[in-house]
Amino acid sequence: MKEKITNFVALDFGSSKIAAIAAYISKKGEIKVASQNLHHSKGVKSGIILNLKNAESSIVSAIYALEKECNKDIKRVILSLSGAATKSYYINYSIKVSGATITEQDIKKLLQKALQEFKVKNQEIIHYFPLEFTLDNNSVENPIGMYGKELGCELHIIAASSNILSNMVQCFAKCQIEVTNITLAIYASAISCLTNDEKNLGSLIIDVGDKTTSFGIFFSGKLIYTGHIDIGSFHITSDIAKIFGIDLATAEKLKILYGNAVLSSFDKDTVINMEDSHSDTHHNFAGAVTIYKLAEVIKARTEEMLLMVKSEYDKATKGQVSVYRIVITGGGSQLRGLKELSSRIFEKQTRIGKPEIINGFTEDYNPAAYSAVIGMLKIHALRQQKEFAHMKLDENSTWIRKVFDWVKENI
Repeated sequence: MKEKITNFVALDFGSSKIAAIAAYISKKGEIKVASQNLHHSKGVKSGIILNLKNAESSIVSAIYALEKECNKDIKRVILSLSGAATKSYYINYSIKVSGATITEQDIKKLLQKALQEFKVKNQEIIHYFPLEFTLDNNSVENPIGMYGKELGCELHIIAASSNILSNMVQCFAKCQIEVTNITLAIYASAISCLTNDEKNLGSLIIDVGDKTTSFGIFFSGKLIYTGHIDIGSFHITSDIAKIFGIDLATAEKLKILYGNAVLSSFDKDTVINMEDSHSDTHHNFAGAVTIYKLAEVIKARTEEMLLMVKSEYDKATKGQVSVYRIVITGGGSQLRGLKELSSRIFEKQTRIGKPEIINGFTEDYNPAAYSAVIGMLKIHALRQQKEFAHMKLDENSTWIRKVFDWVKENI
């Protein structure tokens, strides 16, 4: 089989699945997906390794599937990190400047010194976002080219536990894979799912995972806060299994086939034929399972999940920021009624977000499971575009200088 051209491999390592993509990203930032797969994961919960052997086995399976389809060895990957393993911090810092116009170098110096001030024990920075710049204590959007004596900024820093990062990197190293970069999963999901208006006007993105639900707040084009709660789609399935006395596999099928987070009086007497669930185990069911009873169980847990996210959102914003839209993504976002329930709880417009489909990507029944991994591709592609633009700018500047020098020498 002919080798597929790839130069970039991204893995979203969740509690229940690994979403993996191998792609080629050109210098201009154009993306072409060569291979993609979803694998069941073991040994990890909310970005934290619980069982090293199981985690290694999951990684090897996912990488091998990509290698088989691409017909080439994979040695390097970038990796997503669940919000459960991270925390938001904020730093205000300022430096004295010469009084001349502010340059890009001044901005770099300010950010570098601000980052050096971050000294939280056993925490490593994985992202930082300038939220606001000040010039002589006045807020400015972009200080470059302006005059001032003191340049300041407020930084949103996302940091992760050093031990959690080390364990994850070492786990991949045991599989002969080098982790070259780590990206916060909710940030990647936002890049792949949110529109420019949603980033600028304000949005709350919620990624419903298996054991964890992560969220991020975007405002004025910036990620201003991230958080998580320890409830995910697994807990809904677990509730169904416990209340109706069935196994988890059957409960998951019931949730997918008949589940709804919104109650409907039309379903009160509709009994589910349990034989349709193809359960391999024999249970004495505690009475008939109706679609309405199933919805009651699902609504209770889903409502709890959304109320917990809203509580965290209210504490983070303190009424100072109001988003205009809720966007729900992730593997658990396909639950029927989730959008309607969210709209009621947040009293805001809600939509189910799925990633913008890129060249070569095969859309399956739940593309939202790939939101974070596609976001990682797009983040890297944007970096490539910026580097290419700078390179072309340098080339043009060099060409102009050569012309100018020739004119000086010959005319």
